Order: sequence, then C-alpha cells, then structure tokens
Amino acid sequence: MGRNAQPIDIVQANGRKHLTKAEIENRKKSEIKVGNNNLRCPIYIKNNVNAYSKWKEIIKIYKDVDFVSSGDIGLLARYCMTHSEYLKLCETRNKLESLQVNWTEYEDMMPKEFQEGIEYLLRCNVDFQLDTAINKKMDMLIKMEDRLFLNPLAKVKNVPKVKEEKPKNKFDKFGTGKSG
Repeated sequence: MGRNAQPIDIVQANGRKHLTKAEIENRKKSEIKVGNNNLRCPIYIKNNVNAYSKWKEIIKIYKDVDFVSSGDIGLLARYCMTHSEYLKLCETRNKLESLQVNWTEYEDMMPKEFQEGIEYLLRCNVDFQLDTAINKKMDMLIKMEDRLFLNPLAKVKNVPKVKEEKPKNKFDKFGTGKSG
C-alpha cells in the first residue's frame, strides 16, 4: 500500500515539477470536486473568537489552491472548533496551576500533612484529567491536519508514487528493440 495521492493543486503549489503537462491535465480531470468555491464561515465559528481566527488563517492558506470546496466546510469547521476547545483546555490548565489554596481557616481542624495530601491529590487528579483531554484534542487536530494538508508531514506523505514501466523484453531496456 503506497502513499495517498495529493491533489494536483497542492503538488503545483509546492513547486514540484516531476509531472508532465499531460499528467497534470489528466489528474485535474480525474479529481472529484464536491461543491463550489464559496467557503462561507458557519455562524457558530464566527461566534467563537479562537475558532474564527483559525478559520481566517486556514482560508488564507487555501486561497491559491482549488481543491477545497464548500463540501469541505464541515471538516474545516470541526477543525476550527476543536482548535478552540484545545486552546480553552490549555488556558484552564494554566489557570489551575496558578491557584493557591488558602488553608488558614482549617489549620486547627486538619494537620498540615493532611492538608498537603488533599491538595496533592486534587491537583494530580485535575492535572491528569486535563492532560488527557488536551492530548485527545491534540490527536484529533493532528488527524484533521493530515486530511486538510495543514502540516508538513501530511504534504510529504501524500506524494503519489510514480510507477516505473518495466521493459517488455530483456532487449527493450537498452532501447534497441529485438535484434534479428
């Protein structure tokens, strides 16, 4: 199983010149396009500051390529919302890390070691849950970036393999054909 093929517009945008004009035209004709070039941002993305910022960033990336269409809006919107949720989780983790517990009113009721133990358990549990949620969002983002060709690795691993034509007989590889 080889690599997935990249849309021809991405191949051309990246400046790869390994395809002939005929191969480029053939690829353009064979690519399936769903929808039109009208990439309208959904309302729920516009209402979310982080998601809308990411939407505008992605639309700038796609402005010079013709493989993204209105049929892709759902995936683009999910990516933007997931990115926003990821940022919110990171922000929440940072806020919680800066919180300090004030045990002064409980000094007489609980020994210092007990207070520290409770604080440690609460912090570890919250940190673990937040880190798990952040990692899940990050994994989702990476998978969507691969599908949307938004990271360098996705661009590289989707280059199609060129099939090498094998000679029909042992003399063809020398370009002489059959000798008589």
